[in-house]
Amino acid sequence: MLKLRHLQLRVVTEGPLCGADLEFTSGLNILRADNSSGKSTCMQAVIYSLGLEGMLSARRDIPLPHAMTDSIEVDGRDLRVLESWVALEMENSSGRVITVRRHVKSTTKHMTLVEEFEGPCLSAGLPMERGTDYFVRRPGAAIRDRGFHHHLAEFLGWELPQVSRLDGSEGPLYLECLFPYFFVEQKHGWSGIQARIPTHFMIRDVSRRAAEFILNLDEYATVLRRQRLEAAGSQMDTEWRQVVDRLVGATKGAAVVLRGVPAKPVSDTAAVAIAGVIASEREWISIDDEIRLLQTRLDELDRVEVPTVEEGSQQLDRDLSAAQESLTVITAQLREEVDLLAESISRRDGLEFRVEALEEDLQRHKDAALLRRLGSEHAAVIGGESTCPTCQQALPDGFDVTLNPMSPDESISYIDQELRTFRAMYSDMQRVIENQQAKVAGLRDRMSQVRRNIRAIKQSLTSPSATPSVAAVAERIRLQDRVEVLQAVQSEIFTASGDLRARAVAWESNRAALRALAEQGRSPRDAAKISFLQNSLRQQLRSYHFNSLDPESIEISPDTYRPIHEGFDLGFDLSASDMIRVIWAYLLAFLEAGLNFSANHARLLIFDEPRQQETNRLSFSALLDRASHVNGREAQIIFATSEEAEALAGMLQGRPHHLISSAPGTKLLRPIH
Repeated sequence: MLKLRHLQLRVVTEGPLCGADLEFTSGLNILRADNSSGKSTCMQAVIYSLGLEGMLSARRDIPLPHAMTDSIEVDGRDLRVLESWVALEMENSSGRVITVRRHVKSTTKHMTLVEEFEGPCLSAGLPMERGTDYFVRRPGAAIRDRGFHHHLAEFLGWELPQVSRLDGSEGPLYLECLFPYFFVEQKHGWSGIQARIPTHFMIRDVSRRAAEFILNLDEYATVLRRQRLEAAGSQMDTEWRQVVDRLVGATKGAAVVLRGVPAKPVSDTAAVAIAGVIASEREWISIDDEIRLLQTRLDELDRVEVPTVEEGSQQLDRDLSAAQESLTVITAQLREEVDLLAESISRRDGLEFRVEALEEDLQRHKDAALLRRLGSEHAAVIGGESTCPTCQQALPDGFDVTLNPMSPDESISYIDQELRTFRAMYSDMQRVIENQQAKVAGLRDRMSQVRRNIRAIKQSLTSPSATPSVAAVAERIRLQDRVEVLQAVQSEIFTASGDLRARAVAWESNRAALRALAEQGRSPRDAAKISFLQNSLRQQLRSYHFNSLDPESIEISPDTYRPIHEGFDLGFDLSASDMIRVIWAYLLAFLEAGLNFSANHARLLIFDEPRQQETNRLSFSALLDRASHVNGREAQIIFATSEEAEALAGMLQGRPHHLISSAPGTKLLRPIH
């Protein structure tokens, strides 16, 4: 509970000290004063003293008039404001009383500084000294120990939860997102239901999260868990792709083709069956087989000493001839594979064009079908009559494709099936291209190796007879290097396979938790709270003479917790005055729900000029009656109004209330001595 006890405004000028002092009690409080007398200034001062102006705007402007910031009129003279501040004395549900002060204009104290003093400094006249300082309207104000909103939430007995932001990160549910349920300011607050719910904090579904927290719904914990699971799932998907990308990068330079790599997270560990293959002269072989062949050849070479040029001259001649023949064969194979690759790329590009054409054609047919459902009699498929739907060639005028055309729905179904087929063909062709690219890379690598071998043989043949054969040494080094590269790739595959299998288990756990949450229904406690909110709303609308719709047809949405009619938010189907009545009823229903159930409502409701749009006095009187009968010991309601004193007195007669009335023609903010 947040109970306001005393509000103080002070303005130090070149002349007299000006100010205003307002005392509030539990239950219904009425602040009555003429228009332009300073009522809204006092109400905004409450918001400013609590550092909650962020609920009004994302800007850093001070939400107070020039009388607090620049100059104030006293006896017809404009006096310059030298210093000004607001102070608020308040009490929580445990009876603890504190006084906070925040400067509006000062040469020594910044506007983001909030001073707190223990005890009723304003009502008891205690000096405001030796307090505790906090900061507000700065990063960390809601989460750090010296952040005022973190401290204010503790004072209210709240633990602000972490909620999802639009970018997927998490942050606190700020107090600025909650107080629009407790305070309606005059300028923009009456323009719609929850007109002042701030969106600049980038909190996902902010009004829904705020309502769930205030009502303390079990659904709130479920939604937070779902959001965290979804965020965790998104992170798992990103990390999975990173592992796959690292593995692909590690194998690309080794001319290895990966098979059995799931591009997206899977739940079955058996689906992670990664294998690497290498293109040999006539077939694809596994990395293990390639390493075995290379190691066998290397072992054979290691069993004999490196021959000298003289000892191996005849063998070098034969090796040179064989290498040159091999180079010729590889060159021919490479030319053939490059041609095949170019052909495959051309086919893939054609399939891509076909997919794009089908997507466009499908959308045209869907648009035409939509127009027909809306009642259009001229919903032909624009751009689809002069081209063949299969080959996309232009059709001559008068050329009929068929005498039995398909219906619109049949056309959409046919194009959709065709689109799925071509997308599958495109994916298959992309995999073929990847394999061909690996084969081309392998052939180029082999060609480079053969050329190096030819150069080494020629160098050996021209070397002194007693020197070791350069070709033999180069062959050993090449084989050893290739074995080490393939072993490194094999190690990467083994590591990535284990990593992805572990991630598959975590993914399945995440999906299972989301499925379990989806199967949960609304708890009986939540259903009771929503039902109470709806019944209170309807009762009030009847008593306020709401007549744009049948009050019994107004419901509380189980998804947004906002008033709806036939599944839609209330809006243009209401008169302006009836929209005001809905705002009264909706926010007062939240207060009543907070009193009747275990909830996180501040048990405070402030309306600045509630009689908007010339709402008739019978409705306003009914609002006063309803507000006066709210449990005065457990809640506080403050209405600021410019209603005529005599009429207001008649409405309040016989109803418990505390009236603060300013004499006609006087300002609330005036010289005090």
